[in-house]
Amino acid sequence: MRSERKNLTCTSCGKEFSARIITQVDEGRPEDREANLTDGSLFTFRCPHCEAEQYVNHYLLWVDKDHTLAVCNLTCEEEIRAMEEALSALEAFGKSTDIRRRYVSSPANLCEKTEIFKAGLDDRVVEIIKLYFSQDVRRKYPEKTLNNVLFFPEEKGYGLLFQCPEGDLSVSLPASTFEQAAAQFRFPEPSPAVVDASWAMEYLLGGLKK
Repeated sequence: MRSERKNLTCTSCGKEFSARIITQVDEGRPEDREANLTDGSLFTFRCPHCEAEQYVNHYLLWVDKDHTLAVCNLTCEEEIRAMEEALSALEAFGKSTDIRRRYVSSPANLCEKTEIFKAGLDDRVVEIIKLYFSQDVRRKYPEKTLNNVLFFPEEKGYGLLFQCPEGDLSVSLPASTFEQAAAQFRFPEPSPAVVDASWAMEYLLGGLKK
């Protein structure tokens, strides 16, 4: 893992403190494979002055073990340059020169993308499925406000978590749902760096070449 030290300001006591922030997780390195993106620990810091926990959304680049996929949590557009420099360094050491990029803007979506790719799925297929079931949830639960939808692996198949301020909902789906969708859709290449609900809607409405 790569890291750097940054000064953070505690949101509870207002004092500044120095923290080690993880900036890159490379699953091609055995020591990086145990890095936990699912529990939020890489984005949580404890203030040494008052012991309060701080949640910080920061830059973090994840690269799969085969160095074919990269997901980067960006907090500003300027960080794209840092990501490209990091990937160029991998390529300089003989790694793949065709690493597929994905940009996200929250730790939750970073975790989701890594879980999708670890499951061997195409995130474009997942986004289309998420959009379809989101519409179904809105029809069945008009009283709920749907803020976000997240994919997650289950023991048998996969699940979708619908995040609503009135209370979350979830649905379990068999692996065959994703397999059937993958066989149905054909996507233009190269794929975009941002694949989300907006991309899925544009694709389904014919705004993207199929």
